[in-house]
Amino acid sequence: MSKLMRKLKKKVGDMMKFEERVLKHEFQLNDTDDEIIAYIRKNRHHIHKLSIQKVASDLYTVPNSVMRLAKKLGYNGFSELKVLIQQEDNSEEQISKAKIPTNVIKTIELINYDTLYEASKKMKTCKTIHFLGVGDSLSYCEMMVRHMRCIDKHAEYYQSYHDIDFQSRHCDKNDLLFIISASGENQRLIDVAKDAKERGVATISVTHFNKNGLSQVVDIPLYFYGEPRKVNGYNVNDRTGLMILLRELSEVFWRTYCV
Repeated sequence: MSKLMRKLKKKVGDMMKFEERVLKHEFQLNDTDDEIIAYIRKNRHHIHKLSIQKVASDLYTVPNSVMRLAKKLGYNGFSELKVLIQQEDNSEEQISKAKIPTNVIKTIELINYDTLYEASKKMKTCKTIHFLGVGDSLSYCEMMVRHMRCIDKHAEYYQSYHDIDFQSRHCDKNDLLFIISASGENQRLIDVAKDAKERGVATISVTHFNKNGLSQVVDIPLYFYGEPRKVNGYNVNDRTGLMILLRELSEVFWRTYCV
């Protein structure tokens, strides 16, 4: 992680909301965690008044289970969880004071460097990286191909659905499909990912931070924050977070394996 990213991450570390933390870590959660989360949601307006013992007793579990969940979600402990949930109504004011755009703040908070290193490992060990994207995402695929080729890593991108369909069907278990889709709801790209996974081909996705069809089917989902936005009916979605995420992934890849 660069010095700038460490500084920004420290500054915005407490700004992620409870529900966003739950979504970020959903794959790590078990049934007990889900019960505790449901309890917190039901009692969130007075959760700051409840002790960890009270929560555990109401759920017929032990305080350690509540503490483990808090730490899974990135809190220092249950006390911090309670305090930050109480403060969430003031989060917009905190973001304004930070003088950093919301999309940047939330993207930085979403970046999990363990996941970036895992993605980098697959990118390093595969034979060819196939970057797949359409529309506005195509330019980011081209950029990532350049980032890979500068250290002689074989990478390709494609400008039509025909090429995407053909190449994805003819790749093998030594290849990697890296799919960039802001919405994560492009059905043709979802179908490509499903087919690849059935054939044992590794898959990575980059999408906006929400529950979407693409992130649910790939091996490694990566997220940026960029809420959909239109002006006079024209798509002007902010892709700043996407650029930050891809740049950090490239930096991790270069630093770990190449430079």
